[in-house]
Amino acid sequence: MGLMTARPSSAKFVVEDSCFLDVEERPDWQSQFGNNHRLKLEIGFGMGDFLIAMAVREPQSNFIGIDFSQNGILKLLARIKNQQMNNIRVVYGDVRGKIPLLFQDGELDTVYINFPDPWPRKRHFKRRLIKPGLVKLVAQKLAPAGHVYLATDSEPYALESLEYFNAEPLLQNVNPESGFFAERDHLPKTKYEKSFIYAGDKIHYLEYFRVGKNGEEGLLSGEESDELNQPEEKSMSNDERLTKNFKDAEARANDACDLKQVADNLADAGDKQWAKKVYRKAEDKAEDSLDLNWLAYSISIALGDKEWAGELYKKAEDKAENSLEFNWLAYSIAETLGDKEWAKKVFQKAENDPQNIRELCDLADSIAETLGDKQWEIKVYKKAEGMAEGYSDFYELADNIYIKLRDKEWAGQLYKKAEDKAEDCSDFLGLAESIGAKLDDKEWAKKVYGKAESLAENSGDYCELAASLCKNLGDEEWTIRLYKIAEGKAEENYELRWLAESLGEKLGDKEWAKQVNKKAHAH
Repeated sequence: MGLMTARPSSAKFVVEDSCFLDVEERPDWQSQFGNNHRLKLEIGFGMGDFLIAMAVREPQSNFIGIDFSQNGILKLLARIKNQQMNNIRVVYGDVRGKIPLLFQDGELDTVYINFPDPWPRKRHFKRRLIKPGLVKLVAQKLAPAGHVYLATDSEPYALESLEYFNAEPLLQNVNPESGFFAERDHLPKTKYEKSFIYAGDKIHYLEYFRVGKNGEEGLLSGEESDELNQPEEKSMSNDERLTKNFKDAEARANDACDLKQVADNLADAGDKQWAKKVYRKAEDKAEDSLDLNWLAYSISIALGDKEWAGELYKKAEDKAENSLEFNWLAYSIAETLGDKEWAKKVFQKAENDPQNIRELCDLADSIAETLGDKQWEIKVYKKAEGMAEGYSDFYELADNIYIKLRDKEWAGQLYKKAEDKAEDCSDFLGLAESIGAKLDDKEWAKKVYGKAESLAENSGDYCELAASLCKNLGDEEWTIRLYKIAEGKAEENYELRWLAESLGEKLGDKEWAKQVNKKAHAH
């Protein structure tokens, strides 16, 4: 399930900390850090895992992190202080406004963008981070041969980002053949990244470099360079080739996550003794509860060694740092070992210190699925309601209450609180859809659609509003009026294309769609 990511706030946020920068004018970086080392920027650092790891790995580089999560900033600053680090500075705010204030053109050595929120719905397009404007801004601030790295688990967002980055003349894709890399071994993995890898989700990695002053090109992709260094394997048997591939993969493995994957593949291939040795290596390299949790799961499933798995689960419990990690651990213990009493104790730890609504909703879901304890599930949702603050908290909590408990009355109360907190057209639109579909309250939904229209700003807003109205209320007159406004406000080619597509699919007006498509081609 997943709550919407927080959005930038216009509220002033200042922390009295030497590593926090309240930027009003361009900093003197040499004075800030006491040196002229290379500057590296992470956009949207979350909890700061990647930033911390990079700063430890590269003490001769200076790192700047920008984010608009106040909680994330406070946690990162605490970790910097605790580890006595002096090569990180933290900035609060929207990166699109902060970058011009922070850096001169050609001043940055590297930019990292790890798992930006894809905001997958069209109505949230304006909230997406990766757009041509940001790509151009990043390219301008990079020094010649400077690199930008992007990672996302969303394939549509990856393809969209690829299009924008490829269109920027100052940047060149390091892997022009396929556009993406399947892995990124030379950079540390965050817990967030590892959670995708362990779950078997595909991650799309992009890497670009800034062309030189004369447009120099010519970096080989990682895959191409590997091919050049490949020894001749034609004379090998299939078994020999497979063994060599496993040995190479084991030698390349950088961490517990990589080693676990190698061991899993060995076990699948039938060599459990070799797999056991690699699992031992993975245990030695395990850094956190997540590593140990998934390692225990694999050892239990692949090797059938419940005793070893139990030892690893105990280590994972000792290393767990937050509600989400305790939740994952308890779920795994119940599913793998069948030990529901132990799982119950770990679930209780998960409930003690939740950081946000998401963690509590995930916890309630896990408790219901593994223990079947309805009363405990409701208790956790009540706790989540007590923590809820903004629109997305109440909205997503209401959806969960309806879907998981089928409690329309409680869901309705939460939707009302969400309505009071809604800020823009997208908020009201999403709310109207849920009220209409889940509560079947067409009158209330109509009023909320009206609020959405009053806050609509551009063609995309009106187009999405029209499509939603057509589908959920069937009000053709209102729908057509909104589509006409959308057409009149369309300024970009993609807006006209979206409009034409919507007219054909939702309204069924192929002639109107054809006319709008002609405008798009002409534009």
